[in-house]
Amino acid sequence: MSIDARTVHIDAPLSNLVVGFEPTNLIVNDIYPVINVSKQSDLYYEYTKGDFFRIPETTARAPKTKGRTVEFSVSSKAYYAPNYALVEEMSYETLANADTPLKLREKAARNLTNLLMLDYEVRVANQITSGSNLGSYATPGSLWSSSAAGTSDPFSDMQTAKSAIRSTTGLEANTIIMGRDVYDALVRHADIIDRIKYVQKGVVTADILASLFDVDKVLVGNSIKNTGSEGLADSFSDVWGKNVVLAHLTNGADADGRNPSLGYSFRWTNPLFGTPMAVEAWDDPDHGNFTNMRVQYYQDEVIVAPELGYLWADAVA
Repeated sequence: MSIDARTVHIDAPLSNLVVGFEPTNLIVNDIYPVINVSKQSDLYYEYTKGDFFRIPETTARAPKTKGRTVEFSVSSKAYYAPNYALVEEMSYETLANADTPLKLREKAARNLTNLLMLDYEVRVANQITSGSNLGSYATPGSLWSSSAAGTSDPFSDMQTAKSAIRSTTGLEANTIIMGRDVYDALVRHADIIDRIKYVQKGVVTADILASLFDVDKVLVGNSIKNTGSEGLADSFSDVWGKNVVLAHLTNGADADGRNPSLGYSFRWTNPLFGTPMAVEAWDDPDHGNFTNMRVQYYQDEVIVAPELGYLWADAVA
Protein backbone atom coordinates (compact mmCIF):
# COMPACT_ATOMS: atom_id res chain seq x y z
CA MET A 1 0.00 0.00 0.00
CA SER A 2 1.35 3.40 -0.96
CA ILE A 3 1.85 6.01 1.74
CA ASP A 4 -0.16 9.20 1.57
CA ALA A 5 -1.01 12.07 3.92
CA ARG A 6 -4.06 10.34 5.41
CA THR A 7 -2.19 7.17 6.34
CA VAL A 8 0.49 8.97 8.33
CA HIS A 9 -1.91 11.19 10.25
CA ILE A 10 -5.00 10.37 12.32
CA ASP A 11 -7.53 13.21 12.41
CA ALA A 12 -7.95 14.73 15.88
CA PRO A 13 -9.63 17.93 17.12
CA LEU A 14 -7.42 20.99 17.02
CA SER A 15 -6.31 22.13 20.46
CA ASN A 16 -6.87 25.83 19.73
CA LEU A 17 -10.06 25.94 17.65
CA VAL A 18 -13.69 25.45 18.68
CA VAL A 19 -16.37 26.99 16.47
CA GLY A 20 -19.18 28.60 18.45
CA PHE A 21 -21.36 31.66 18.84
CA GLU A 22 -22.60 33.60 21.84
CA PRO A 23 -24.38 36.90 22.58
CA THR A 24 -22.17 39.97 22.22
CA ASN A 25 -22.50 43.75 22.15
CA LEU A 26 -25.21 43.96 24.80
CA ILE A 27 -26.07 47.54 25.78
CA VAL A 28 -28.34 47.05 28.79
CA ASN A 29 -25.62 47.93 31.32
CA ASP A 30 -25.43 51.39 29.70
CA ILE A 31 -29.17 52.01 30.11
CA TYR A 32 -30.27 51.28 33.68
CA PRO A 33 -27.87 52.06 36.53
CA VAL A 34 -27.81 49.25 39.12
CA ILE A 35 -28.79 50.21 42.66
CA ASN A 36 -27.82 47.61 45.27
CA VAL A 37 -30.57 47.11 47.84
CA SER A 38 -30.61 45.18 51.11
CA LYS A 39 -34.18 43.84 50.88
CA GLN A 40 -35.92 41.82 48.19
CA SER A 41 -38.89 44.19 48.32
CA ASP A 42 -39.12 47.68 49.66
CA LEU A 43 -40.18 51.23 48.86
CA TYR A 44 -38.35 54.05 47.17
CA TYR A 45 -39.21 57.71 47.48
CA GLU A 46 -40.38 60.02 44.73
CA TYR A 47 -40.61 63.80 45.00
CA THR A 48 -43.55 65.54 43.33
CA LYS A 49 -41.98 67.05 40.23
CA GLY A 50 -44.26 70.06 39.83
CA ASP A 51 -43.50 71.38 43.32
CA PHE A 52 -39.93 72.19 42.29
CA PHE A 53 -40.96 74.33 39.32
CA ARG A 54 -43.91 76.22 40.81
CA ILE A 55 -43.02 79.83 41.64
CA PRO A 56 -45.27 81.54 44.23
CA GLU A 57 -47.35 84.51 43.14
CA THR A 58 -44.64 86.69 44.62
CA THR A 59 -41.26 86.14 46.19
CA ALA A 60 -41.07 89.69 47.50
CA ARG A 61 -40.89 89.87 51.30
CA ALA A 62 -42.68 92.62 53.22
CA PRO A 63 -40.97 94.19 56.26
CA LYS A 64 -41.44 92.26 59.53
CA THR A 65 -42.47 89.07 57.71
CA LYS A 66 -40.46 85.90 57.29
CA GLY A 67 -41.15 85.49 53.57
CA ARG A 68 -43.42 83.31 51.47
CA THR A 69 -43.64 79.68 52.60
CA VAL A 70 -43.24 76.93 49.98
CA GLU A 71 -43.57 73.19 50.36
CA PHE A 72 -42.82 70.06 48.39
CA SER A 73 -44.41 66.63 48.57
CA VAL A 74 -42.96 63.15 48.57
CA SER A 75 -44.57 59.78 47.86
CA SER A 76 -43.32 56.21 47.68
CA LYS A 77 -43.44 53.37 45.20
CA ALA A 78 -42.54 49.71 45.55
CA TYR A 79 -40.10 47.37 43.88
CA TYR A 80 -39.79 43.59 44.12
CA ALA A 81 -36.64 41.80 42.95
CA PRO A 82 -37.44 38.31 41.60
CA ASN A 83 -34.74 35.68 41.29
CA TYR A 84 -33.31 34.96 37.84
CA ALA A 85 -31.23 31.79 37.69
CA LEU A 86 -29.99 29.18 35.20
CA VAL A 87 -28.37 25.81 35.92
CA GLU A 88 -26.20 23.50 33.82
CA GLU A 89 -26.02 19.81 34.75
CA MET A 90 -22.94 17.93 33.56
CA SER A 91 -22.52 14.23 34.10
CA TYR A 92 -19.23 12.87 35.37
CA GLU A 93 -19.03 10.73 32.24
CA THR A 94 -19.30 13.80 30.01
CA LEU A 95 -16.65 15.68 31.96
CA ALA A 96 -14.29 12.70 32.03
CA ASN A 97 -14.58 12.05 28.29
CA ALA A 98 -14.55 15.64 27.03
CA ASP A 99 -11.65 16.67 24.82
CA THR A 100 -9.51 19.45 26.27
CA PRO A 101 -10.36 22.12 23.62
CA LEU A 102 -14.03 22.06 24.63
CA LYS A 103 -13.36 23.37 28.15
CA LEU A 104 -16.87 22.40 29.16
CA ARG A 105 -16.89 23.98 32.60
CA GLU A 106 -15.67 27.35 31.34
CA LYS A 107 -18.08 27.30 28.39
CA ALA A 108 -21.01 26.34 30.63
CA ALA A 109 -20.27 29.21 33.00
CA ARG A 110 -20.04 31.67 30.10
CA ASN A 111 -23.26 30.35 28.58
CA LEU A 112 -25.23 30.72 31.81
CA THR A 113 -24.00 34.27 32.31
CA ASN A 114 -24.56 35.25 28.68
CA LEU A 115 -28.11 33.91 28.63
CA LEU A 116 -29.01 35.71 31.84
CA MET A 117 -27.58 38.96 30.48
CA LEU A 118 -29.42 38.49 27.18
CA ASP A 119 -32.63 37.89 29.11
CA TYR A 120 -31.95 41.10 31.08
CA GLU A 121 -31.52 43.03 27.83
CA VAL A 122 -34.72 41.57 26.38
CA ARG A 123 -36.71 42.57 29.48
CA VAL A 124 -35.45 46.15 29.37
CA ALA A 125 -35.93 46.40 25.60
CA ASN A 126 -39.52 45.16 25.90
CA GLN A 127 -40.12 47.60 28.74
CA ILE A 128 -38.89 50.79 27.11
CA THR A 129 -40.13 50.02 23.58
CA SER A 130 -43.69 49.74 24.86
CA GLY A 131 -45.05 53.21 24.22
CA SER A 132 -47.51 53.24 27.10
CA ASN A 133 -44.58 52.88 29.53
CA LEU A 134 -42.97 56.14 28.43
CA GLY A 135 -43.96 59.79 28.53
CA SER A 136 -44.72 59.99 24.81
CA TYR A 137 -44.54 57.80 21.73
CA ALA A 138 -45.36 57.97 18.04
CA THR A 139 -44.44 56.59 14.63
CA PRO A 140 -42.63 58.94 12.22
CA GLY A 141 -44.94 60.41 9.61
CA SER A 142 -42.31 59.51 7.01
CA LEU A 143 -40.21 56.47 7.88
CA TRP A 144 -36.48 57.04 7.99
CA SER A 145 -35.87 54.13 5.63
CA SER A 146 -37.04 56.59 2.98
CA SER A 147 -33.48 57.86 2.73
CA ALA A 148 -33.55 60.11 -0.31
CA ALA A 149 -33.03 63.78 0.48
CA GLY A 150 -36.19 65.47 1.71
CA THR A 151 -38.36 62.35 1.84
CA SER A 152 -38.09 61.89 5.62
CA ASP A 153 -36.73 64.11 8.38
CA PRO A 154 -35.02 62.28 11.27
CA PHE A 155 -33.56 65.59 12.52
CA SER A 156 -37.00 67.11 13.00
CA ASP A 157 -38.33 63.92 14.56
CA MET A 158 -35.42 63.73 17.01
CA GLN A 159 -35.97 67.36 17.97
CA THR A 160 -39.66 66.67 18.58
CA ALA A 161 -38.74 63.91 21.03
CA LYS A 162 -36.07 66.00 22.76
CA SER A 163 -38.45 68.92 23.15
CA ALA A 164 -41.12 66.66 24.63
CA ILE A 165 -38.68 65.48 27.33
CA ARG A 166 -37.28 68.93 28.13
CA SER A 167 -40.68 70.67 28.18
CA THR A 168 -41.96 68.56 31.10
CA THR A 169 -38.74 67.90 33.05
CA GLY A 170 -36.28 70.68 32.30
CA LEU A 171 -33.74 67.98 31.42
CA GLU A 172 -32.24 67.25 28.02
CA ALA A 173 -32.32 63.84 26.39
CA ASN A 174 -28.70 62.69 26.51
CA THR A 175 -28.95 59.21 24.96
CA ILE A 176 -30.51 57.68 21.86
CA ILE A 177 -31.10 53.91 21.79
CA MET A 178 -31.85 52.41 18.40
CA GLY A 179 -32.22 49.00 16.80
CA ARG A 180 -29.69 47.93 14.19
CA ASP A 181 -32.15 48.33 11.31
CA VAL A 182 -32.65 51.97 12.29
CA TYR A 183 -28.90 52.56 12.52
CA ASP A 184 -28.35 51.00 9.10
CA ALA A 185 -31.01 53.29 7.60
CA LEU A 186 -29.61 56.44 9.20
CA VAL A 187 -26.01 55.88 8.09
CA ARG A 188 -27.33 55.79 4.52
CA HIS A 189 -29.74 58.71 4.90
CA ALA A 190 -29.02 61.49 2.43
CA ASP A 191 -29.75 64.30 4.90
CA ILE A 192 -27.20 62.89 7.36
CA ILE A 193 -24.51 62.21 4.80
CA ASP A 194 -24.97 65.73 3.42
CA ARG A 195 -24.09 67.26 6.81
CA ILE A 196 -20.76 65.44 7.13
CA LYS A 197 -19.63 64.89 3.55
CA TYR A 198 -16.98 67.60 3.67
CA VAL A 199 -15.45 66.59 7.02
CA GLN A 200 -15.98 62.84 7.40
CA LYS A 201 -15.82 61.57 3.80
CA GLY A 202 -19.41 60.40 4.09
CA VAL A 203 -18.65 57.70 6.69
CA VAL A 204 -21.28 57.76 9.47
CA THR A 205 -20.68 56.17 12.89
CA ALA A 206 -22.62 56.04 16.15
CA ASP A 207 -20.39 58.79 17.56
CA ILE A 208 -21.10 61.01 14.57
CA LEU A 209 -24.85 60.42 14.94
CA ALA A 210 -24.58 61.43 18.59
CA SER A 211 -22.86 64.66 17.56
CA LEU A 212 -25.37 65.40 14.82
CA PHE A 213 -28.36 64.80 17.10
CA ASP A 214 -26.65 66.63 20.00
CA VAL A 215 -26.68 63.85 22.60
CA ASP A 216 -23.92 62.29 24.68
CA LYS A 217 -24.17 58.86 23.10
CA VAL A 218 -25.99 56.69 20.61
CA LEU A 219 -26.44 53.07 21.70
CA VAL A 220 -27.01 50.61 18.87
CA GLY A 221 -28.88 47.46 19.81
CA ASN A 222 -27.12 44.68 17.90
CA SER A 223 -28.28 41.76 20.04
CA ILE A 224 -30.44 38.98 18.66
CA LYS A 225 -32.52 36.26 20.31
CA ASN A 226 -33.63 32.81 19.22
CA THR A 227 -37.37 32.27 19.70
CA GLY A 228 -37.35 28.79 18.19
CA SER A 229 -38.25 26.02 20.63
CA GLU A 230 -35.50 23.58 21.60
CA GLY A 231 -35.21 20.79 19.05
CA LEU A 232 -36.90 22.84 16.31
CA ALA A 233 -35.47 25.20 13.69
CA ASP A 234 -33.79 28.36 14.96
CA SER A 235 -35.78 31.57 14.61
CA PHE A 236 -33.64 34.67 15.17
CA SER A 237 -34.94 38.19 15.62
CA ASP A 238 -33.53 41.54 16.72
CA VAL A 239 -34.04 42.35 20.40
CA TRP A 240 -34.49 46.09 19.79
CA GLY A 241 -36.56 45.81 16.62
CA LYS A 242 -37.02 48.93 14.49
CA ASN A 243 -37.49 51.26 17.43
CA VAL A 244 -35.74 54.39 18.71
CA VAL A 245 -35.83 55.60 22.31
CA LEU A 246 -34.61 59.04 23.31
CA ALA A 247 -33.95 59.27 27.03
CA HIS A 248 -32.27 61.12 29.81
CA LEU A 249 -30.09 58.58 31.59
CA THR A 250 -27.90 58.97 34.64
CA ASN A 251 -24.62 57.10 34.87
CA GLY A 252 -21.19 57.24 36.40
CA ALA A 253 -20.78 58.98 39.74
CA ASP A 254 -24.30 60.43 39.51
CA ALA A 255 -25.97 57.00 39.29
CA ASP A 256 -26.66 56.71 43.00
CA GLY A 257 -30.45 56.70 42.87
CA ARG A 258 -30.84 60.37 43.79
CA ASN A 259 -30.65 61.80 40.27
CA PRO A 260 -33.41 61.62 37.67
CA SER A 261 -33.02 58.80 35.16
CA LEU A 262 -35.48 56.96 32.96
CA GLY A 263 -35.02 53.77 34.95
CA TYR A 264 -33.03 51.93 37.57
CA SER A 265 -32.29 48.27 38.27
CA PHE A 266 -32.84 47.39 41.92
CA ARG A 267 -30.46 44.49 42.64
CA TRP A 268 -30.85 42.63 45.92
CA THR A 269 -27.51 41.75 47.43
CA ASN A 270 -27.15 39.53 50.47
CA PRO A 271 -24.11 37.60 51.75
CA LEU A 272 -26.30 34.50 52.04
CA PHE A 273 -26.56 34.32 48.23
CA GLY A 274 -23.01 35.34 47.42
CA THR A 275 -22.05 37.77 44.69
CA PRO A 276 -24.73 38.38 42.04
CA MET A 277 -23.94 36.68 38.71
CA ALA A 278 -21.15 34.61 40.29
CA VAL A 279 -20.82 30.94 39.29
CA GLU A 280 -21.75 28.32 41.91
CA ALA A 281 -20.85 24.65 41.53
CA TRP A 282 -21.84 21.61 43.57
CA ASP A 283 -22.05 17.87 43.10
CA ASP A 284 -25.41 16.12 43.11
CA PRO A 285 -26.24 15.42 46.79
CA ASP A 286 -28.10 12.23 45.83
CA HIS A 287 -25.00 10.70 44.23
CA GLY A 288 -26.41 10.96 40.72
CA ASN A 289 -22.93 11.23 39.21
CA PHE A 290 -23.34 14.74 37.91
CA THR A 291 -22.30 18.22 38.91
CA ASN A 292 -24.34 21.43 38.87
CA MET A 293 -23.31 24.92 37.85
CA ARG A 294 -25.59 27.86 38.58
CA VAL A 295 -25.58 31.60 37.97
CA GLN A 296 -28.24 33.76 39.60
CA TYR A 297 -29.21 37.23 40.74
CA TYR A 298 -32.21 39.07 42.21
CA GLN A 299 -33.31 42.20 40.38
CA ASP A 300 -36.23 44.42 39.43
CA GLU A 301 -35.99 46.84 36.51
CA VAL A 302 -38.22 49.86 37.05
CA ILE A 303 -39.04 52.87 34.89
CA VAL A 304 -38.96 55.50 37.62
CA ALA A 305 -39.41 58.60 35.44
CA PRO A 306 -41.39 57.77 32.27
CA GLU A 307 -41.38 61.42 31.20
CA LEU A 308 -37.63 61.08 30.62
CA GLY A 309 -38.25 58.76 27.65
CA TYR A 310 -39.75 59.18 24.18
CA LEU A 311 -40.31 56.30 21.76
CA TRP A 312 -40.30 56.44 17.99
CA ALA A 313 -41.89 53.06 17.20
CA ASP A 314 -41.24 51.29 13.90
CA ALA A 315 -39.09 54.15 12.65
CA VAL A 316 -38.04 52.23 9.52
CA ALA A 317 -39.83 49.83 7.20
